[in-house]
Amino acid sequence: MKTYSYLVEHDYGLAPNPFGQYCTLGVCKPKIRSSGNLEIGDWIIGTGSRALENISGKEFVRHLIYAMKVQEILTYENYWLDTRFGYKKPILNGSLVTIYGDNIYHKDSKGNWIQEDSAHSLIDGATNEEHLKKDTSGKNVLISENFYYFGDNAPILPEDLFRVCHSGIGEKIIKSHEQDKLMQWLALNFDLGIQGDPINWIEHSQLNLF
Repeated sequence: MKTYSYLVEHDYGLAPNPFGQYCTLGVCKPKIRSSGNLEIGDWIIGTGSRALENISGKEFVRHLIYAMKVQEILTYENYWLDTRFGYKKPILNGSLVTIYGDNIYHKDSKGNWIQEDSAHSLIDGATNEEHLKKDTSGKNVLISENFYYFGDNAPILPEDLFRVCHSGIGEKIIKSHEQDKLMQWLALNFDLGIQGDPINWIEHSQLNLF
């Protein structure tokens, strides 16, 4: 078992998407999602960054935004066709949960990528080529029913776990003894599932949309 750690710069409920029965990572973090070393049973954690602190006015550095155990790895095509994840297809005139659905990529009959109108497309619904290229380079969608999502209720990590936080761009694999401490801390102190709202939803609140 390995644990991948990275800094969360945006938390809209898109990456990860924690809603419903499953927490999914289907966009962003392409290196993790396409890693040949990633295995079922590995964990992914996202910790707070200064970008989140600037948006919310609350400090999230060294706070745990989420942790998910990878239980399935699906291709985009299988994710799109799997009826379990139909509710993660975006509906932009719906609730915030549906606006930030991450089930947005599939292929046409010629094998060309289709990017559904979503939080990763352009404002007019046209394909955002930059997002499409980056997202689909990750190849896979990661699925978990065993997850902790804290969002705006993100707890600060104990001082002896500060080292699990990545310090820059990309991601790292944390050391095994730190991984064991982290898993023990989570199991002893928190329930599985959703513990808060996405941090960036405060933007909608400020616009009287929430």
